[in-house]
Amino acid sequence: MKKSHVVGYSALLLLLGSVCSQAQQSLTSTRDGDSNASQALSNVSGAGTQRMPPQCSGQAGRLPGSIAGPCKPTSAGTQTQQLSNDLLANDLSRNDDGAVYVEFAVPGSTCEASFSRCTTTAAINQSGAVTGYYADATASLHGFVRAASGAITTFDAPGATCSNGSACTIPIAINQQGSITGYYCDAVMCHGFLRDPGGTLTQFDAPGGANGTYSTGINDAGEVVGYYYDANYVGHGFLRTARGTFTPFNAPGGVNGTYPTGINDAGEVVGSYYDANVIIHGFLRTTDGTTTAIDPTGSIYISVNAINLDGAITGWWQDGSFVIHGFLRSSAGTLTTFDVPGSRGETEPGAISPAGTITGSFFDTAGGQHGFVRATDGTFTTFDPPGSAEPESYTFANGINAAGVITGWYIDPSFIGYGFLRMPTL
Repeated sequence: MKKSHVVGYSALLLLLGSVCSQAQQSLTSTRDGDSNASQALSNVSGAGTQRMPPQCSGQAGRLPGSIAGPCKPTSAGTQTQQLSNDLLANDLSRNDDGAVYVEFAVPGSTCEASFSRCTTTAAINQSGAVTGYYADATASLHGFVRAASGAITTFDAPGATCSNGSACTIPIAINQQGSITGYYCDAVMCHGFLRDPGGTLTQFDAPGGANGTYSTGINDAGEVVGYYYDANYVGHGFLRTARGTFTPFNAPGGVNGTYPTGINDAGEVVGSYYDANVIIHGFLRTTDGTTTAIDPTGSIYISVNAINLDGAITGWWQDGSFVIHGFLRSSAGTLTTFDVPGSRGETEPGAISPAGTITGSFFDTAGGQHGFVRATDGTFTTFDPPGSAEPESYTFANGINAAGVITGWYIDPSFIGYGFLRMPTL
């Protein structure tokens, strides 16, 4: 396995935001009957999904991006099966980790092999709906939502301006109702958006957001968090209510920028901020506006990535030796540092379930990147989707729901990216 580089969640948002000078107009919708469908992803006990090849790109026997391999015909319809555990054990494509995988590519996500973000998932809700973005043939990024049934809808925000390599429409988070938030970019700057379950998309800019607005999280009440850049390109946090009212905020000491990354259903917000010395710290902001710093002992950099309803927080931090560790901060404030066994010193959690199960990615000692699940008792399971074949394993896990269904994306040996769902079985 060869060495690769991973970009942390917060850094990824900033990276994508920096290229938002272009995007494309018009809202488009494409539905695909995907044989990688699952009935009730929110209840996977005794249920499974037949793992099928990705959607063909108009040519039998070819994968998107003109990579040779098996695929299902474009006329294939949705297939949903309710299966016993015996059938799961005998008939489904179970990976070595005991889970069942669905791997998928968004129709139209044909891109150059040198650009791996063909289909990139960002988040999953409790019903199993997934949102994210995909790259077209010009490496421009567009939004999609994949329903639990397997139907895929692609979309761009009206007013987005797409051209080569631009971040046209970037969904970041989805709530239980299916509302999606993220940002899109026109020819001038980037703006926040909220897409309701029916497909209606509302654009918005935070007051004072002279140089862009970026949404990063949404809860089931429809509250959206994110950050905006003022006229001096300093970042500030914002909270937008379901009715569209904005509350701007800064973490105490965050004179060089405040960057929220998530919100739970209680209205608690997490993120990071830069102090006067441009040192980054994590923070938790409660519903009354009280802000608490999150600083693991010895941390020189921290990425606070997710918070669940109970107030448990996860992310990663870097020590003075540039080793990256995962962390769990309990609702009581107890902070536990952890590393995936066998990692080379890079453990990067991306999401936490309502029960406290954590998923993310890590690098092994040979330089390969893999997914992991950390159970509430502290035990680890590592995994790679079947298509992420050795020795070219690059797996990114970034979402988990209450049923333990994980979403993420992987890069295959030809350096083409695919989305996946990982469903645990009993």
